[in-house]
Amino acid sequence: MATNSSLAQPAALDVGQGKSVQLANDRPLKIAFFSEGANNSAMQASIDGATEAAKKLGWQIDVFDGKFDPVTQLNQLQNALARDYDAWVLKAVEGNIMCDVATKDAPAKNILVVTAVLSICGRGANEGAALWSPGTLAYVGGAETPLAFFQVLDRMGKENPGPQKLGVITGPELNPITKNHEAALAMFKKKYPEVKVVAIARTDYSTPSALEKAGPMVQANPDMTLYYTAFSNLSKGLVPVLEEAGKLDKVKIYDNGATAWAVEALKDGKIAVSSANRLKSNAYNAVMAIAKAQNGEAVARAIGDLGEPLVEGQPPTNPYLIDKGNVDAFKPEVE
Repeated sequence: MATNSSLAQPAALDVGQGKSVQLANDRPLKIAFFSEGANNSAMQASIDGATEAAKKLGWQIDVFDGKFDPVTQLNQLQNALARDYDAWVLKAVEGNIMCDVATKDAPAKNILVVTAVLSICGRGANEGAALWSPGTLAYVGGAETPLAFFQVLDRMGKENPGPQKLGVITGPELNPITKNHEAALAMFKKKYPEVKVVAIARTDYSTPSALEKAGPMVQANPDMTLYYTAFSNLSKGLVPVLEEAGKLDKVKIYDNGATAWAVEALKDGKIAVSSANRLKSNAYNAVMAIAKAQNGEAVARAIGDLGEPLVEGQPPTNPYLIDKGNVDAFKPEVE
């Protein structure tokens, strides 16, 4: 909440496209946090970060679970247009479907929007400032772009030269983060043609889903040498399947998320490399971007998970790749 008594008029905030949103600066705000889901530790970390920031600011926050269903989330957004919110933080289930309501309808209703993690309006594969969608205040994220995910895959290719068989466990088909994993995988296959992707399984990013899908994959591919998972929760489902099959010491797992479980798995040698996922900080800083705007501070169009402006060509956070060499100094944000 703004504390400067000289602030008498609402702040007129430029959201691009010649539009501005008038944001009250003399009272606590009422905001909505739209999560793509709530069924795993990553989503809970995001919700915790957003609610922690709102509590610190003395704001009201309502959390909406999109259930990884674009229609469900779109209905939530459309209904929220008439509920007197000052601002939204949107983690989109699908970027194109949410585009108009977030960039056109919301500002027309004088609602300030910050997008987080999942870029919208066809910008999900972009990098740096190009992740921001005009009509919104800012984008917060950058650790889930194709180039970011490719860093893990590139490390896998460098550490495992020659012919390899790769199994991939990823997320829902329409999810923009899943699409970015697929774009990164396409880059990987072009650079490392000797690595053959022999099996792909889709999940809802939860450990039970991964456990269910990993069983048939491991059984059907006893000569698999590498696994890549889109999130550490998926590795958590894969590892016990490999252990039961007596295959864990014959394969290497590369994943994304660096959850608390993954940190211990890295130390134990059960996974080789993970990428840092700071979803709690991401959501916290998405809310804080609104607070900065309310207080008249400059807000970058594209912000990293830790609150600093994104710089194209640089890792979204430092360190980004977590392995046995630096894991002891890394503090996970996701259980």
